[in-house]
Amino acid sequence: MKQYYPLMVVALGILLSAAGFLYAGFVGGIPGPDDSPAEAAHVYLHNKIGFWAVCVGVLCFLGGIVAGVIRLFLRKKHPQA
Repeated sequence: MKQYYPLMVVALGILLSAAGFLYAGFVGGIPGPDDSPAEAAHVYLHNKIGFWAVCVGVLCFLGGIVAGVIRLFLRKKHPQA
């Protein structure tokens, strides 16, 4: 199970990025031209939440890739019997 941790982190990053993108698109949406300031603030808040979910997802994705590459190189240096 431990050998799949980087792959699980990559998958979590992809899922979190997709969820953040969909959340920002469907819940936040695009503000209308004649929205009230309260509605514009509501859209801005939800778009910001979606943006940060995408950012965390991308960081998880990249962290999983880096962890997998490091694990690959360490395994090649120290082969197990």
